[in-house]
Amino acid sequence: MESMLLDAAGHRRSPATMPGYHRGRPPRNKGEEYPADPPTVEEIVAVMRAVGDRPDGHRLRALIVLLWRAGLRISEALALQESDLDRGRGAVLVRRGKGGKRREVGMDRWAGSLTGGLAKRGCAARDCSDGIGAVRRDRCLLSVSTPGQSR
Repeated sequence: MESMLLDAAGHRRSPATMPGYHRGRPPRNKGEEYPADPPTVEEIVAVMRAVGDRPDGHRLRALIVLLWRAGLRISEALALQESDLDRGRGAVLVRRGKGGKRREVGMDRWAGSLTGGLAKRGCAARDCSDGIGAVRRDRCLLSVSTPGQSR
């Protein structure tokens, strides 16, 4: 009878779970390339139309535009503050990007016009945090006012 590998609970384990079992074998997907499959312009516009004209729809539409036209990562877009947008120059300052690096990206006039009205809206405390923790009601960019809330 073969020797069986058992885990701490006494259940059988596969030999493939042991360190070194695959040593010396190339991965099955070695050399394969997976091309990028970005959404088409029509798909992006369809998503933007689907969010509607509610206050949270304006926020989602601006978020989609920032991701699409400025090429931001989702964490970078969610961490933006009002002072990070320079609509005159068409620039967006990413304070903490991939690898913790600071960078500035360009944004066209159309994208700037869609994000322009966000700073004039109110800010819901649950949507506006400065990183993890403190709520920053004075400089929130990607949030909307809740019904009955005034600035």
